[in-house]
Amino acid sequence: MRSLSVWSVAVILVALLVLSSLGAFSSAPAKRATVVSSITSSKYGSVLVVDGDAGGGLYRFPLYEFSGDVGDHFGCGTAKALAYDLGAKESVPLTCTGPQGDLLADVSSDDWPALTTKGAPIAGRGVDAHLLGTIFRRGIGRQITYAGHPLYLFDPSSQPFTPQGENFMETVKPLPPWHGYWYLVSARNGAPSPGVATLDVESLPNGRRALAAEEDGNVYPIEATLYSGTATRGQSSCDAACASEWTPLLTSAQPHAGPGVNSALVSTAPAGNGDYVATYDHRPLYLYDHEQIRLSANEHLVSSGSAGNGTGIRGPHGIMSDVPLPG
Repeated sequence: MRSLSVWSVAVILVALLVLSSLGAFSSAPAKRATVVSSITSSKYGSVLVVDGDAGGGLYRFPLYEFSGDVGDHFGCGTAKALAYDLGAKESVPLTCTGPQGDLLADVSSDDWPALTTKGAPIAGRGVDAHLLGTIFRRGIGRQITYAGHPLYLFDPSSQPFTPQGENFMETVKPLPPWHGYWYLVSARNGAPSPGVATLDVESLPNGRRALAAEEDGNVYPIEATLYSGTATRGQSSCDAACASEWTPLLTSAQPHAGPGVNSALVSTAPAGNGDYVATYDHRPLYLYDHEQIRLSANEHLVSSGSAGNGTGIRGPHGIMSDVPLPG
């Protein structure tokens, strides 16, 4: 009996040593996991926000996804570029993204800091845990994804809910040249949550009136040229590289038709992810990811229209062109 008792004690001691080496009795804190939750508004539906104490002071900050992140390609990367920050004259070195800690440390050189976590992300209220994941990115850490879309931060919480990054365009200098458009993230399926699109009339540089969409609506509204495609013999195909240059004009419902826009021609087509693509005269409408904005004589952004420089370029439905309007 004595030998059996000694053997049992020895086994217990070995087990305790193993558990101790694995940190079972360590006083060090466990890795902190970021909680992702949702908030519901009448304008955007149920969208993702940061939740919980582990957000590190980011409680209820809205979360975004980028049209330029496609598959394994990150359109929002860590390469530096000169772009305006506070105005067209204020060109500063920016990276599209960087570690979440930079935002908390008030480092402003990361345009859209990545939402990161040190443990497996936790699904809060209204969030599907099966859609949460992470991806490791050099110089950033473990960035949280939802339905495969990397999640980013941009602006703090607001009441009423007016997220500054929604429908934000960043195409070519002097805008930050990340080549794409930003959206809130639907808690239901991870698709963009664009709200209701607004169609307006712009004046192109040559004076011609054309159809445009209001972008940057919660910060500095800009009328961005809209395009539709016309199939041309031998030139109607569009490969992945071509398609990546064009972003469908998404809307959650029938678009608003501004003054001068024929509302009878405005409609939608299913986008396949719960959203809709805005159409005009039955043609799907697109934004160009390399759209050139215009500057006034004193180098301020011209809000009444962009350059329309996507006309004549191959796109998803053939050769793309702006949509002329009478008047």
